[in-house]
Amino acid sequence: MRILMFLRTWAAVVLGCLPLLALLLVPQLMRSRAGSETSLMIGVLALFTLLAAAVVFAPRMSASAAPVDGVWEARTALGATRRVWRTRAVQAWLALGAFLVVYGVGQAVGYLVGTLVPYVHDNPAAVNDPAASRWIIAYPAYALQAVALYVCTTLAVAIYAARMRTLAIGLTPPAPGGAARRRGQPGSIGSPVRAWSALQNNSGPSN
Repeated sequence: MRILMFLRTWAAVVLGCLPLLALLLVPQLMRSRAGSETSLMIGVLALFTLLAAAVVFAPRMSASAAPVDGVWEARTALGATRRVWRTRAVQAWLALGAFLVVYGVGQAVGYLVGTLVPYVHDNPAAVNDPAASRWIIAYPAYALQAVALYVCTTLAVAIYAARMRTLAIGLTPPAPGGAARRRGQPGSIGSPVRAWSALQNNSGPSN
C-alpha cells in the first residue's frame, strides 16, 4: 500500500470516528471507578456499537480520502466491499484479523500508558466520609490514555480499510486498451516491426 494513500485514509478515519473519541473521553462511561456499574454497561455497549460502525463504514471513509474512479468511490465502496467478501472471503477475513490484532495491541498500549501515568488514586476523604467517592480520577492522565487508545483504534480501522481498498481494486479487470497494448496491438512499440515482418513473409517473387 502506498504511504500517502494510507495516511489520507487514516486521517479520514480519525475524523470519521470522532464520536468514539468523545465516548472514550468520558470516564464515567468507561471506568467503573469513575461511575456506576450501569453507566459502565451503557458505555461498553456504546463502545461496541461505535467500533462495529467504524469497521462497516471504514471503506466509505477510505474512498472519500483515496478514491479510485469507477472502482473505489464513496457511493460504491460498500458495494465493492461486499463483492470482496463474496469472492475473496479468505483475504477479507485476514484483513479483519489484522484489524483485531492491531486493536488488541492498542489495548496493551493503553494499559501501558495507564501504568506509567496512573489516572486513578485513593480518595483520603473517603475514610471519614462514607458518602465520598473512594477514588479520585486524574482527568489529564485519563485523557492521555483515551487518546492513545483512540490513535491505535483508528490505526486498526485504517489498516482494514486500506486492505479492502486494495482487494477491491484487484477485482477490477484491466482496461481493454491496456490489454491490447500488451498484446502488440496498435499503440505497442513492437507492433510495426511485427507488421513489417508479416508483410515480407506474405510477399514473394511475382511471376
